[in-house]
Amino acid sequence: MAILNSNPEILLRKRKNADRKRLEKQEQIKEKIAASKKAKLQQKNKFIRAETLLSNHKSNEIERKRIKKVSKKINNSDAPTSLSGNHNDNKAENQEYKLLFVIRIPNHTKGLKIPKKAFQIMQVLKLTESNTGVFVKANESTIKLLGLIAPYVIIGQPSISSIRKLFQKRARIMVEEADSETGQVQSKVVKLDNNQVVEDKFEDLGLICIEDLIHELINLTDNFIPITSWLLPFKLNAPVNGWGPQAKLARLQYANDHKVEVSLAQDYKLKEVEDFDAVIDQQN
Repeated sequence: MAILNSNPEILLRKRKNADRKRLEKQEQIKEKIAASKKAKLQQKNKFIRAETLLSNHKSNEIERKRIKKVSKKINNSDAPTSLSGNHNDNKAENQEYKLLFVIRIPNHTKGLKIPKKAFQIMQVLKLTESNTGVFVKANESTIKLLGLIAPYVIIGQPSISSIRKLFQKRARIMVEEADSETGQVQSKVVKLDNNQVVEDKFEDLGLICIEDLIHELINLTDNFIPITSWLLPFKLNAPVNGWGPQAKLARLQYANDHKVEVSLAQDYKLKEVEDFDAVIDQQN
C-alpha cells in the first residue's frame, strides 16, 4: 500500500506552486482582456474610405430589397413557413421531407449588414459563424424560408458516408463541469466521441450510441429535433488556406466556381449543390 508523503515542506511547496499558477492565470486573463479592448478601440478608430461606405450602403440596400420581395412572396403563399417541421395544415403534413446539410459561408460583400429577418433565421439554425454547418429536416415550405438566407449559405443532401465523417471528426456538444478550484459549474465544449454520453442523454428514447444518432437523422424520425438541438454546429475548415502564389490561384478558382448570385426576382430559387459530398470532404 502506497503511503502519501505528508512532509510539511513538500505540502507547503505544492500550495505555493498552486497559488503562483492561479495568480499567473489571472494575470494572463487580464492581459488578454486588455489586448482585446485595445484591438476593438483601434478597429473603431480605423479610417474608412468614402468609396467603401458607398459600396456598403448600396449592398445593404440591395439586400433589403431582396429580403422584402422574398418575404412578400412567402407571405402570399398558402404553405406555412416553419423550420421545426411541426405544421397544423393537412397539406403541410403530406409534404415529403428530406435531409439537408446547410453550411454558412462568408458574406459575399465585406461590409454587408445582414437584415434582421435573415439573421433571425440563422440564429434559429445556430449558423452565426462562417464555415459551420447543421442538419435540417426540410420540406417545400422550409426551403422557401431558407430562400431568405440564400446568399449566406450553401445546401445539399449529404450521403451516409459524409454524415459519418462529420460525426467522427466534427461532432461537438456542450457539457457542464464543476471547476476544481472554485466549485462553480461551467459550460464546456467537448468532442462527441463517447457512446456513454449519448446513452445518458437519450436513454429514454432508446438511443445508446453515435450510430443510433446517425440512423435517426438519416431516417428523419421524430427524434430529429431533440438530436439536432443537442448537437452544436459542425465547425468546418475553410476550403482554401495559405497565402502563397498557388493558394492565391486556388482561391481565385474557388471564388469563380462558387460565385454567389444575388437576384431581386421573387421567383429566385435556392440552389442545391449537386456534388455536396465533395464540398463536405473539402472542408472536413
